[in-house]
Amino acid sequence: MKVNEISEFELIRLLSKTLSDNYKTSGMNTIYNEVVGLGDDAAAWDVPEGRQVFTTDALVNNVHFNLRFISPIDLGWKSMVASQSDIAAMGFKPLFATVSLGLSGEENLDMLTDLYKGLADAASQFGGKVVGGDTVKSETLFISISMLGYDPSNKSQTNPLKRHSAKPGEVVAVTGSLGSSAGGLRILQDKTGTLPRCQDLIESHTRPRPQIDTGVWLARHGIKCAADISDGLLADLGHICEASKVGADIKINTLPVTSGLKSVFPTDWEELSLTGGEDYQLVFTGTKRSIEEAISSLETPISIIGQITDDYPEINVLNSKGVMGRYTSSGFDHFKNK
Repeated sequence: MKVNEISEFELIRLLSKTLSDNYKTSGMNTIYNEVVGLGDDAAAWDVPEGRQVFTTDALVNNVHFNLRFISPIDLGWKSMVASQSDIAAMGFKPLFATVSLGLSGEENLDMLTDLYKGLADAASQFGGKVVGGDTVKSETLFISISMLGYDPSNKSQTNPLKRHSAKPGEVVAVTGSLGSSAGGLRILQDKTGTLPRCQDLIESHTRPRPQIDTGVWLARHGIKCAADISDGLLADLGHICEASKVGADIKINTLPVTSGLKSVFPTDWEELSLTGGEDYQLVFTGTKRSIEEAISSLETPISIIGQITDDYPEINVLNSKGVMGRYTSSGFDHFKNK
C-alpha cells in the first residue's frame, strides 16, 4: 500500500504507533517528566535543570541519501544520528526530537514504517525520543529532524563546546577512525563489483554511532572547542579554523584509519580520511595535557593529529617529507559546490 491510498491522519497514526512499538525506554527518561507526547498539537514536559541546546537537520533524497544504497531502517537510524552527533559536539545529551517528512504520496507504507523503526532504535540507544512532527506534500522525499539536548550534570554553568574557542598552540584530536563511512559508500556505489565487500566500512556508512558520552566528558574536563565530522575532517576542522580565526597543521601519518580502509583503497585512503563525510566522529582542540587526560580516561579511541597555528585560514597537511597540501577553511556549500 502507498501513502496516497490512506489519509494523512491514518499515516500519522501508523507512524506514531511504529515509534511507540519500537522505542525502548532507557535510563535517561528519569530526568524529565513528559506531560504531553505524540498525538496533540504540541508536546509538553517539565524542563530539566541546566542549559539546553537545540539543532535541526534536513536530509533530502538524492542529496544526502539514495535508497538504492541504504535500507529504510538504516536511513531512519542515520537520520537520528546526524542530529544526535550535533548534540554530542556541543557536549550535551539528546532529550527530545521532532520528525517532519516530505512525501510525494507514492512512497510504500512498509518503507516508511521501516524508516520509523530505525528512528526509534537510534533514539532508544542514544536519546532524543520523538515527541512530534509533521507530514507535507513534496515532490522530493525529505526527512527533517529537530532535536533538543540537555546538560546531564544539571549545572547551569556548564558551557557548550564551541567552534570559536580554538587557540594557537593547542593540539588537534579526533575520536574513532576517519574515512570509513566514505569508503563504505564507495563500496555500495561500486557498479563493477571489483571492490571487496568490507562489512566494517559498509556499516560505518549505514550505522554510524554518535560520540555522545565522549562529548559530555570533554565539555566537563577542560575542552572548550569541538565539532562533529559530518562534512569531512578538513571541512569541519575548517569550520573551527574559520570561527576561531586560526590555522592548523595536520600530520597525515597520525590520522586514525582502519586497516580495512587501507586495504580496500590503497591509493585513496588518505583522501577519504581527509575529505570523506558522515563519520560522525568528533574533532576537538585543547592543551596537550587535557587531550592526554581524555586519551587515558575514555574508552573511545582518541588520536592527536596535529596542532592549531596562527596561519589563518590555512590547513596544512604534512607528511614525513614536509607540506603535502594547503587547504582553506571553506567546507561544503550546498549551493556553490557542483
